[in-house]
Amino acid sequence: MAHMVARNVPVPRDQMTREQLPRAQMARDQAVFAARSRLADARQRFLNQNLPPLGSLLVRHQVEVAEAAEWPWARVSGWPHPALLRGRSLSDGAHPSLAHIRMGLPLRIRSADVVDWAIIDARGEIVQGAWTRQLRSPTEPPV
Repeated sequence: MAHMVARNVPVPRDQMTREQLPRAQMARDQAVFAARSRLADARQRFLNQNLPPLGSLLVRHQVEVAEAAEWPWARVSGWPHPALLRGRSLSDGAHPSLAHIRMGLPLRIRSADVVDWAIIDARGEIVQGAWTRQLRSPTEPPV
């Protein structure tokens, strides 16, 4: 009998089949490509204050850690230059080397490190973006 995996339950990377690994990587690559290809538009909406009333622009950025990476989210507070934005972390970094990433603390994020973005409304509902919301990190399978 074939091994079955329930939907929406993460499978540990070491238990994924050879067929699942490329599909997970392809899903990540497609989500990041979709987000990055529209990043300039998101920046322009932010700069033009063309967000929903009381809405926000969030970015998910890649932070390298020992032999892996994390993808924390941050709320954008300023984007004075296309290559660099300012924001506040929406979570704590999990890896010990990421002690500087704590919820609420300011961050400087290179645009090249952005892997996703989302525009949310006043209720926190996603209006646009968030292509990676089903993904955890580059070294973990999709949820």
